[in-house]
Amino acid sequence: MSIKYRLLQNKIRSSKNYGKYYAHTVKSGEVTLEEIERLIEQSCTAKASDVRLVVKELFDAIRHYMQAGYVVKLGDLGRFYISVKSVSVDDPKAFRADKHLSGFKCNYTPAGHRYKPGSGSLSHRVYRDLLEGCEAEETHFQ
Repeated sequence: MSIKYRLLQNKIRSSKNYGKYYAHTVKSGEVTLEEIERLIEQSCTAKASDVRLVVKELFDAIRHYMQAGYVVKLGDLGRFYISVKSVSVDDPKAFRADKHLSGFKCNYTPAGHRYKPGSGSLSHRVYRDLLEGCEAEETHFQ
């Protein structure tokens, strides 16, 4: 399997890349939790209802720890944490949570590791484990 993409032309006149073409991901659709439950059920001894129960409890535990200010590390899946959104102020004494906090954001960082030293230009980059084996294929479908 591969990630499908198509080429689109940049039509934003104010962009420095106006008129140039770039790859745009074409989604294959959506997968529901029920479909994932059935796939897991086929590859191990857990029933779909067991998977659903564990996923529900996992969600509740993640929410509990994230709302308590923890970064939740889920092994090969990655890290989840909550950050606050706010407007900026000139003077920290003028900051008021009821006025300047505008909401929360859920952050996700996929698990990964740095490339080994000596990897040239890659040595400062992070390799994301979820991308292992990922391939791309151009499609001409709209």
